[in-house]
Amino acid sequence: MEKRILIVDDEIEMRNLLSICLKPHGYFVDEAASGFEALQKVMDHPYDIVILDIMMPTVDGFEVLKKIREAINHELPVILLTALGDSDHVVEGLQTGADDYIVKPFEPRELVARIESVLRRSKRGEVQNKDEFILHQLRFDIEKMKVSYEGKTIPLTKKEFQLLTRLATNPGRVFSREHLLELEWDDYYEGDTRTVDAHIKNVREKLKQAGYQKTIIETVWGVGYQILEEAK
Repeated sequence: MEKRILIVDDEIEMRNLLSICLKPHGYFVDEAASGFEALQKVMDHPYDIVILDIMMPTVDGFEVLKKIREAINHELPVILLTALGDSDHVVEGLQTGADDYIVKPFEPRELVARIESVLRRSKRGEVQNKDEFILHQLRFDIEKMKVSYEGKTIPLTKKEFQLLTRLATNPGRVFSREHLLELEWDDYYEGDTRTVDAHIKNVREKLKQAGYQKTIIETVWGVGYQILEEAK
């Protein structure tokens, strides 16, 4: 079935470039020239994914993303377009709920690969929204809060289990440290992002101690962590 993509950018040249890149791959492409127009279209039409520029006048990409997540469709996949080296925007976008980001200028093949990856994740997330699933030979039992490998339970703490499960149910998605801290710790917790780093380090060590030799948790420098779609 043809996938419907909404491209949101105030520059017509960028919208044309994205459309040229995507149409040969069988995507139906719709366009919005402003944040306001994007919100109207998302409310009126079903899309499979949104490609959203951050820097737009009047209603910027962050505000569009926030309104999509809070009031329109919190499950609609969104990829942000951001300027080269602007890591602060990347972190803010991930905290607001973006599924991925791509830096301008970009290679057309990278753009298509990112879109396909997010769409696969979205579909896989629906499948894994259950009490038990397997990823990269690890078995996750949500009800019992257990992760096992080759029948052996890995002795994770509650927070380690929550972090690993959060990443595992969204393989390929990058989570900022701040977002993970917000999601998995109580509101009154006053720690900093080094707490997340320490827990991820412990998870990696416990996987290794259990005989698990694959690399699945990747550090995205300057941003946070992801579980790889393909283990190394």
